[in-house]
Amino acid sequence: MTQDELRKRFRAWCRANERGERPPFPPECRDLRCGAKTRAGTPCKRRDLYASGRCKLHGGLSTGPKSGPRAKRPEPPTVEPRGVLSV
Repeated sequence: MTQDELRKRFRAWCRANERGERPPFPPECRDLRCGAKTRAGTPCKRRDLYASGRCKLHGGLSTGPKSGPRAKRPEPPTVEPRGVLSV
């Protein structure tokens, strides 16, 4: 079985778990690795995978939009007046 077929089976198992079903973990997926190409050009060897079938370094959760209308704008710093005691 190729890595792509194993990853599809793993993702199907993850989706079933999210729906509340509890199928047994596929035994052929026990040694599944991330497999993404690293900067060195070798496949990633991490075994802690998200439902996407990749590790947190190569396809983890999104950090949110960087630009556009939904991007978080930086808040201006709050400045307290000097010489006034704040309660």
